[in-house]
Amino acid sequence: MQLPCFNVFKDMFYSLNVKKIPNNIYEFLTPRGLAFWIMDDGSKHGSGLHLSVYAFSIENVDKLMFVLQDKFNLRCSIHYNRDNKPRIYIFKESMDKLRSLVSSYFVK
Repeated sequence: MQLPCFNVFKDMFYSLNVKKIPNNIYEFLTPRGLAFWIMDDGSKHGSGLHLSVYAFSIENVDKLMFVLQDKFNLRCSIHYNRDNKPRIYIFKESMDKLRSLVSSYFVK
C-alpha cells in the first residue's frame, strides 16, 4: 500500500526507480536513522561493522561515508564483496563511538 504523503521521500531517494542518496543526506541521517540502517543492512565483520550499500553508485557511497566521518566522527572505508559490490566498513576503533550513538534505538 502506498500513502501519497510519503512520495516526497520516494522522490528524494529514487530517480527513475534507481536508488540515490540526496545531496542533503547530512541533514537527514540521525543516530536513530543510523541505528535502523544498521539493523536492516548491517553485519558484524571481525571487530568492525559492514553496512551494505550494494544498490548505490560509488559516488553515493562516498556521500554516505562523508556523513559517517564528518557528522558522527566514525572511521570508515569502502570494502567490496566477492561480486565487487561496495559496502561501508566501520573500523574497530569507531565501534565504541558507534554504540554510544545508536544503542538506545536498537530493538532487542
